[in-house]
Amino acid sequence: MILTAWEIAGCTKNYWCKQSLDVRIRLASAGYLGGDWSYSLSSPKVLYDLPSAMKADSLEISELQLADGDNRVTNCSTMTVSLLTSVYPNAPWSQEDYGDLQVYADRLPGQPGSPIDAVERAGVGERVDVLVPGRWHLVQGWRTFDPSVPRYSGHAFLVLAGDDGDIDQVLEATSLSNIGPRYKEITFADLLEDYPEGLYLAVLNA
Repeated sequence: MILTAWEIAGCTKNYWCKQSLDVRIRLASAGYLGGDWSYSLSSPKVLYDLPSAMKADSLEISELQLADGDNRVTNCSTMTVSLLTSVYPNAPWSQEDYGDLQVYADRLPGQPGSPIDAVERAGVGERVDVLVPGRWHLVQGWRTFDPSVPRYSGHAFLVLAGDDGDIDQVLEATSLSNIGPRYKEITFADLLEDYPEGLYLAVLNA
């Protein structure tokens, strides 16, 4: 049986939803950290069960309890989907949201900020141009965005802004050295440099 984030945390869904977003994100992300999980673009898995309305027939969901180390792989968009649906379990998530959060091929080139569309539609976030101090954000960045080839290279992750409006922490699944899920420190100026083809932001509801 695939468990939810609140069940793994040892609490009820009602109690879970009363906790702050920061607490929910840190508890939900803890299961992905610590070195057991790595990165895979082609065969990602999720740790927590997804909402039934979001599941596509072809979506493969692994059970952590039954998986060996080789199966504990995810990627940036898949982990983002898993965390967002876990911290907002009462949102009206849909298969359309899943495709937008994963930036399916048919979303490009017209919807480079499709993950932001998804969280706005679900009512759990709002599109912004700059980071809101002290708040968590969903970010979709593009290193390469060339419809003429076509060639796209993007990355989805969560960002906690500090009180000064710059980045306090980034929570991501990275392909770098097959590290997988991690927290890292970076500045917003660095993000702009790393993703010259666009950054799309949504501040998440507290």
